[in-house]
Amino acid sequence: MAVTLAAASAAHAASSFVPLPVARVTKTGQSVPGAESRGVLANEPGCAAGVTLEFDLASFAFGQTPCARLKLGDLEKIPVKRPGQSAGVARGALHVLAVAPDGAETLAGSLPVKPGGTNKNCVVDITDAVNAALAQTGGGTKKIRLAARITGAPLPLEVYALADDVPVLELASPEGWTDDWRERVAPVTGGPVVYREACLALAGKRDTEVVLSLLYPAKKIIEVVRLGTGEKLREGADWILREGKLVLPASTAAPVQVADEFFLSERKDKQGNITLVRSPVKLKEGGWYHERQMEVTYEPAARDWRWPAALSGIDDLPRTKRLLAAKAPLSVIVFGDSISAGFNCSRLDGLWPYQQAYGELVARELRRVYGAPVTLMNHARAGGTSGHAATQADAQVAWFKPDLVLLAFGMNERNEERRVAHRENMEKIIDIVRARSPETEFVIITPMLNNSNQPAGLEPVKFIRDEALKIRRPGIARVDLTGTEIAMLERKNYLDLSGNGVNHPNDFLHRIYAMRVLEVLLPRNKP
Repeated sequence: MAVTLAAASAAHAASSFVPLPVARVTKTGQSVPGAESRGVLANEPGCAAGVTLEFDLASFAFGQTPCARLKLGDLEKIPVKRPGQSAGVARGALHVLAVAPDGAETLAGSLPVKPGGTNKNCVVDITDAVNAALAQTGGGTKKIRLAARITGAPLPLEVYALADDVPVLELASPEGWTDDWRERVAPVTGGPVVYREACLALAGKRDTEVVLSLLYPAKKIIEVVRLGTGEKLREGADWILREGKLVLPASTAAPVQVADEFFLSERKDKQGNITLVRSPVKLKEGGWYHERQMEVTYEPAARDWRWPAALSGIDDLPRTKRLLAAKAPLSVIVFGDSISAGFNCSRLDGLWPYQQAYGELVARELRRVYGAPVTLMNHARAGGTSGHAATQADAQVAWFKPDLVLLAFGMNERNEERRVAHRENMEKIIDIVRARSPETEFVIITPMLNNSNQPAGLEPVKFIRDEALKIRRPGIARVDLTGTEIAMLERKNYLDLSGNGVNHPNDFLHRIYAMRVLEVLLPRNKP
């Protein structure tokens, strides 16, 4: 595997986005009774409406971007009334499509529509579509036209208003960035190099050496990169390779965390007084953990660790296998919780190196290996459970008749009432989808581990894993991500793999998800 090294400059680590205001907004579809005067997205039986957005890309000085996000603001449900109709619990999905000059549409990005009155802060990743527009040659100004609409099963009263704020397209600068996704999905368990393994340095006290936890003893350190700044740390001054271990000296510029300070959190009492309290678990969203982690690329001295053997292979998904082998179109839906939605991956947080979530990494590798046109719809929802997902499965999954579903729930079901119903709910989702789309196949993915220092420990998530793996039907493959992380913790610390300290993966663990799913979907002899 060819290894792409990071630039030494720290500038590329900062989130540098160029905002592009919308040049034109055009209403499409039908007039929606009760919502005629607003920018409306509707998907009711017999009535559909959306908008087309046009952006001028000429002011963006680069030929590609590592991250393009369409910011639509809040999507507010309009309380329209229809005689004899009432809204159910099911919702559709928000799809954004790139519109070609000839009117052809290609899916650019997607989000599930959440239950409740308002979908807060709708941001859709449309990076691939923007890069295709930026790559256009020939005369004229580079522009992109986007169609936004609610899709899925038409539902009564499924009417939403775009925010009053004008939609904005934000493009990240590619300075100092390399599109290294191929290296990021290469299995860490084989090959001459382990690429960008994540570590968090946690010390018992200040001014002391820290040994980073690596999966393998190291023969040669190729680079150590500080994610918070993009700085390439220096051998000798910042790190030392000693007897196969990566050691940070007391004088290192690496982001070393002191445990007594790291686990302090502010707590406000009823009178508004703030005190610092120490907790064994520190929950932080956004880029907080990312900025404190490093990525290490190295040559292993020995391959003395393996993760659990794959439970399934491509032969367990015969229809998917045939479609991929024939280079036929393959539609894939990711249906899960915030983990599958990509929470705490750097692309979603708008942070260098802008890595995508595992579902998107899987789709890219399938396109590369098979040469097949793979369409990915990510309908995973933060806070999702298999029980609630069963109420959305027809509208958000079955309606699209996908060829393959990556089905991944469990993290939000660790209380007793939910976890004992996990297997039944997962089976119900499969039944609902196959009632409308009998040929759909599934990859069931068990959840990562929560932080073991939480009061319930790890037994609930292990129970959920065991229940999910009991599901055995034709056209269903299984990935034991729970067991994979248990094995990784033989060598790694939990916070090396966490994006929020509690229940989300960081970039590295998103990659592990992708690697394990690809073990199922790739031919056995493929790298």
